[in-house]
Amino acid sequence: MVTDSDPARLLEKIRAANGGGDVHLVGGPRTIETFRAMGTLDKLELVVLPVFFGDGIRLTPSINPGAQLIFETQRALDGGSVEIVYTCDGSRDPPNWPASQLDRN
Repeated sequence: MVTDSDPARLLEKIRAANGGGDVHLVGGPRTIETFRAMGTLDKLELVVLPVFFGDGIRLTPSINPGAQLIFETQRALDGGSVEIVYTCDGSRDPPNWPASQLDRN
């Protein structure tokens, strides 16, 4: 596991550790939006777990229609979950979030 409070530095550490191959990040909405806005997401793979309480959680509050997420596939999983895959085409200016607000999972 590699960690760093700076997203760009974290990405470079991971790329260096795996010889420039694919990088797989696990995180929540802020992690997704941070790396998508940096233009470093090629693919976004989500697993939606059906939990019925409250109003739910928005994937990312700052994503807009210009995000250019292109639907690729969907697949039903055991237990009622669904895997949804998008190709990420294009980027926007990175959000100005303090490193302390980035997901650390």
